[in-house]
Amino acid sequence: MPVLDLILARLAVPVVATVLVAVLVWLACRRMDAARAVAVAVPAGLIAGYAVVPGWPWAPPTAAIDKLAWMALGGALLGLAIDLGTRGRIAPAVAALVWPAAGMAWLGGPALLSGEGAGPYRFGEVSLVLGLLLARLSQVSDDRLQGPVTAAVIAVGIACLGLVSGEPRLAAIGLPLAAALSGWLLCNWPQRRFAFGAAGLLGGPGVALVLAGDAALLTGVNATLVLLVLSAVLIQPAVPAVAARVPWLAGQAVRPLVTALVLAVPSAVAVLLAWLAPGLVPSLY
Repeated sequence: MPVLDLILARLAVPVVATVLVAVLVWLACRRMDAARAVAVAVPAGLIAGYAVVPGWPWAPPTAAIDKLAWMALGGALLGLAIDLGTRGRIAPAVAALVWPAAGMAWLGGPALLSGEGAGPYRFGEVSLVLGLLLARLSQVSDDRLQGPVTAAVIAVGIACLGLVSGEPRLAAIGLPLAAALSGWLLCNWPQRRFAFGAAGLLGGPGVALVLAGDAALLTGVNATLVLLVLSAVLIQPAVPAVAARVPWLAGQAVRPLVTALVLAVPSAVAVLLAWLAPGLVPSLY
């Protein structure tokens, strides 16, 4: 498949698949108390975008980047069980806290858990940070768009950081994931139609954060710059303050765009540093 066609497929297919799955699940569940299950469209879109590559490993994978696509499937199934079988925020919050640790353990395996060197310490440190960030994303997803938009910005940031750092495989998951989350934006803009349940949280933002952990611990990407990209989750509360200063930015229709632009600032800084001055910022690991 030509490179341009492959790129277009990995960007267009997730958007289309996410919208189609969201509509189909909504039609199937609209007479049930299962509105949150519609968010399963996000991991479905990611998997569809990744599967357009010839030779996709349908058997249990060994490469970390392939495991992330299977992790999206696992997150979708676990999230569906939570969405259909529980109520309230406790179960999604607990799942969010432990999901990154499970994902990093699966990706890194003996390299992180063998007890040699600083591997286990780094695994615990990164897993804790990612778990707290994912729990935060579960909180800001109540309006159905802030969490997904934040995750899309992180996914694009990690993908671009990988491209300029000599790790293009990070874009193989980051870009389709961002496209799938953009498809979710289309489903909920300008009117907020569908709730963002645990299936979307674990199979979407959960994969984005584990991708960031993979970049920091298992690749040559500068871990400090990865942390800078992840800081988008922490500055998300600044979005209302920015919108309040400009009246026409406070509308519901433009809020996702404002969120994306504000949160993209640390990612842009990280990518520029990795591209123009790769040795300027020392890496955490």
